[in-house]
Amino acid sequence: MPPKTPAFWERKNGIARCLLPLSYVYLAIHKLKMKLAEPYKGAIPVVCIGGVTAGGSGKTPVVHAILELIREVGLFENPVILTRGYGGSLKGPTVVDLSAHSAMDVGDEALIHAMHAPTIVSRNRMQGAILGAAMDADVILMDDGLQNNTIAKDLTILVLDKNYGCGNGYVIPAGPLREPLEDALTRSDVVIHVGAPVVISSHAKGTVYYGFAGLAHPEKFKSTLLENGFTLAGFESFADHHPYSDQDIARLKKQAGDACLITTEKDFVKISPSLQNGIEVLRIAHNLQDKNEILEKLRGLRPS
Repeated sequence: MPPKTPAFWERKNGIARCLLPLSYVYLAIHKLKMKLAEPYKGAIPVVCIGGVTAGGSGKTPVVHAILELIREVGLFENPVILTRGYGGSLKGPTVVDLSAHSAMDVGDEALIHAMHAPTIVSRNRMQGAILGAAMDADVILMDDGLQNNTIAKDLTILVLDKNYGCGNGYVIPAGPLREPLEDALTRSDVVIHVGAPVVISSHAKGTVYYGFAGLAHPEKFKSTLLENGFTLAGFESFADHHPYSDQDIARLKKQAGDACLITTEKDFVKISPSLQNGIEVLRIAHNLQDKNEILEKLRGLRPS
């Protein structure tokens, strides 16, 4: 079961400082891997939507916002999403089948992506890109992978959380950073700062909710509910990518009592279908503030 995001990742003293020697080891290994990797360059452009922190930067809705932008202006005809499939058992390369695969197979984010576009799960990014080309994709939107140098990126978009930022600014395990921020910025073409999400869901007046979420920063989901007028009887936090058991859901329903359970799309897809009834989903989107800049960069990827 994945651990919860450590609270000390937001502080520079105590445990965080004691772990700094391990952070230097982690960073040295990371830099060596990046240097030794030979990036694969395929025939179709790869757009990487990546982050610099371990989870919680809001990349998934940004991937979908860019996908919709591509469709809106007709830049590419067959975009495909490529993801590692974190939390799933399949190494891939595998095309996600919503009628056959579960979150245990391909991970929660891959299932959500597959609701928007053809999605490939592949631990080996190169193999995933090759499969995308075989599917006649004309652009690959790669969810995460900024720190993976095995595949060449034609456009790199760095997603940063406006509120959380970089935590204490330390590299894993002393802090949430996968690499120093300046290194990530150097390799990025566009930086998107994600703030409050655009809430698509509506709620009935007078309804009382009991929220729950398994995210890197579940308190952000709680804040989103409250800021959008949802009345909460309670809220429970789980670790990022938490695999919900039937016992978890039975306990949550009992704790909620007369309140209506509400969670995220990412959490909902991990709940047994037989227990999803009665649980509402808060659907959100990201409103791209940098559309013109992103469009200009995307147009540059099209063959002349």
